[in-house]
Amino acid sequence: MTSILLRSARVIDTRSPYHNSVVDILIKDEQIVAIGENLEADDATRVHDLSGACISPGWVEMHSSFADPGFEEREHIISGANAALKGGFSTVCLTPSTSPIVQSKSDIEYIYAKAQGTPINLFPLGALSKNMSGEEMTEMYDMFGAGAVGFSDDKNPIKNPNLLRMALLYAKPHEMPIVDFPFEPLLASAGQMNEGHTGTYLGMKGIPNLSEELIVARDLELAAYTEGHIHLSSISTKGSVDRIRKAKENGIHVTCDVNLYNLILTDEVLRDYDSMYKVLPPLRNTEDKAALIEAVNDGTIDAIAVDHIPFDVEHKKCEFEHASFGMAYLEHAFGLYGAHLSEVISLDRWVECVAHGPRDSYNLGAIEIVEGSPAEFTIYNETTTWSDRVTDTASIAYNQPFTKVELKGKVSGIFNKGEYFPV
Repeated sequence: MTSILLRSARVIDTRSPYHNSVVDILIKDEQIVAIGENLEADDATRVHDLSGACISPGWVEMHSSFADPGFEEREHIISGANAALKGGFSTVCLTPSTSPIVQSKSDIEYIYAKAQGTPINLFPLGALSKNMSGEEMTEMYDMFGAGAVGFSDDKNPIKNPNLLRMALLYAKPHEMPIVDFPFEPLLASAGQMNEGHTGTYLGMKGIPNLSEELIVARDLELAAYTEGHIHLSSISTKGSVDRIRKAKENGIHVTCDVNLYNLILTDEVLRDYDSMYKVLPPLRNTEDKAALIEAVNDGTIDAIAVDHIPFDVEHKKCEFEHASFGMAYLEHAFGLYGAHLSEVISLDRWVECVAHGPRDSYNLGAIEIVEGSPAEFTIYNETTTWSDRVTDTASIAYNQPFTKVELKGKVSGIFNKGEYFPV
């Protein structure tokens, strides 16, 4: 295989001895073989000049939907993969909420077959319970053998605690990640947004913090009881953060992620009843947002997720109470970080939360900018300002709220599967 030299890139990887250094990276057979200054390239080596750019281990999105199979009018594997490329995500873990639900070996194999030829790695999460009903476990081991990287019922809460207990025990010897979205719908009572002052002012039914925190407390107790590993997805409240922080101090094996939109927005943006910002978990208040940022910085939160959930116009351009939950913004994530968070969350911590944290949480294997590591990188400029237009987006989803807004930080490409893919 042809050698490839990436020249003059600034390394952002706190796990690398080359962190913050401008170096050349020589790659052969999809592996880093040399790192240094002014590396020599023979005539057969392809050289890419990355002067002025940053390079990090490839970014990982932990739970997004590409709506394929079954809902290809919203998104499909190719459009979703291209959106991920534009956003700098070399790996995306796909949720099982498709039609049919991803709950068998053949469903896992379908995702891998459709992903062939895309520039990114697509890893499916298999359903934890049959039909995601929370009652009976799926054939997890068969799916794991076929390539499922974890098990989740997506936004459907695991309502049966004994099922979750058995899943944690079953998964433990195989190191299969169990992922739960902590939400008790009976406490939400058809809620549309965060329960609080803004919701009361707007006359909206609220989704209380308790609906999340009650399940967080339950799941932590089950993880302690089983000594298993639970990953809590889409944490959104101060109370959840406080419980997880204490659990980690007590040695409970828990990891968690926060959705980027909960770090950059609050429920105040809903004052115009804009359904583009209707998400689950809902946008919370300023106190919750500040607690989430603090938890990212102190390591309580392991990863930042996008939670890209595409919809067509019929599911979003309607009365707020009838609109579906979710937004699509994979390709705008880094620009939103730069515009809203770069002064309170360092670039080093961003990379830790989108490159290392997801891999550690899902046992995907380490990618570091060191000799001998697999070559999977994201390449970007942290200061470039730009904006996008709906007609220029790779995603075909209607619900993209961050077009026409100024973004800071732009991805220029990824390196994956032995190739450099420019944006």
